[in-house]
Amino acid sequence: MRKTNRALNRARRLVPAVALTAALVGGGAVTATPAFAAAGPLSLTVHAPAVVGFAGGPVEFTEHIGNPGDQGTSVVLDFEIESDLGTPPNALSLDYFSDMTGGWLPVDLKARSEGNRLVNAGGTGKVTVPAGGTDVRLRLGVPMGKPHDGATNGGTGPNLAFRTAVKGWWQDSPVEPPLNDTHVINVEGITNGVSGVPATAVAGGAPIEFDAVLRNPTPSAYTNLGNVLFTDRHARVEVRGADGTWTVLAPVTTEAEPPAGFYLDGRNSSAAPGSSQTKRVRVSYPADMPQGATELNPCVFVNEGDGTPFRGTTMCSPGATVRVVAPEPKPTTMPAPTGTPESTGTPAPTPSTGSNGSNGSKPQPGGDAPAAQQAGDVTRAPAAPAASAPAAPAGDAPAAGDRPVGGHLASTGADSDRTGLIAGVGALLVGAGAGAFFLARRRRTS
Repeated sequence: MRKTNRALNRARRLVPAVALTAALVGGGAVTATPAFAAAGPLSLTVHAPAVVGFAGGPVEFTEHIGNPGDQGTSVVLDFEIESDLGTPPNALSLDYFSDMTGGWLPVDLKARSEGNRLVNAGGTGKVTVPAGGTDVRLRLGVPMGKPHDGATNGGTGPNLAFRTAVKGWWQDSPVEPPLNDTHVINVEGITNGVSGVPATAVAGGAPIEFDAVLRNPTPSAYTNLGNVLFTDRHARVEVRGADGTWTVLAPVTTEAEPPAGFYLDGRNSSAAPGSSQTKRVRVSYPADMPQGATELNPCVFVNEGDGTPFRGTTMCSPGATVRVVAPEPKPTTMPAPTGTPESTGTPAPTPSTGSNGSNGSKPQPGGDAPAAQQAGDVTRAPAAPAASAPAAPAGDAPAAGDRPVGGHLASTGADSDRTGLIAGVGALLVGAGAGAFFLARRRRTS
């Protein structure tokens, strides 16, 4: 009897439960879920970049939210970016990709000070985490201002502390256990520099050549970029193109800058992530350039103002010093030539004479002896006998005004001895003839 009553009571309790279950299933709705079908516990994995570019474009990365359950849930992501206290407004940017809108949405960052650090904080909208988890796409940048309105001072480096917290979509549904992550992200910049610069340049002379190198070691892309070389505003700066031709660059000057800036790639150029560009440059200085040291200084400007060159986020690198020297003076006298005796003016050697003292050369006009005779071979012509020399008529004697001074004819060289001898013999013959004429006349008279 007792066994029968217990069975009846068990049947009474079972029939309502079965009927209720059948009714719910037949209606197509399940209002309760077994405990093992709940979401969670969730997990967070952040794939933050190691480096972002200072004043460069944003770098994309993902954060994975894991969900091992078979039911989806919704969360929000809260972020804090900690940087130096001198970080200017609009220096940081953070965006997330929204599945609801199908595009990128900015995270509205609000700044607050914490000690000697500045914290920019903000969060996403609702993020749906299906069963199995999801990736949230983010991109972080350090633009240092808006396009064409970059900050001219301040900084964010050398690193950022990037913190992420996962919270429930509803304030009364916290995520348990709490999910937080902190990553340190370095901030590095684009650089330019010069290499192979000669130590001296000649004023008014040939140009000097060297390389200008622009390096972007960061994963950020750079736009609105100015790759500038500063030097004396009177210099001539040229860049060699890919086809080997040289292009003269226009100097850009401002009131505050005595030197001129030369844009090696033009204004608003760009540099891809992880890239390196080399330009061959040559510089010449005018002839009236003051002698002494002059500088070659490379700088990079990002987000310059449209009408204000050299105003933007500025990154300069060590340059080079060139000493401008005067050209070498030109020689004022011609150097003595060397070569054959004819070219130096040295007289040609006289051929040696034979045993008879004759060198085979013809006598000079007027009966002159050969000009070159050895000292021991000089032979004077014998004087003609007085009887054989005809007496000069008395009327043929030269007038006093026609006689040479001192009774001698001018002579040079070896002829002077023979001329004097002939003149003396002539005078002797003239005197003898006059004496004979006088004696003959006297005899006739007597």
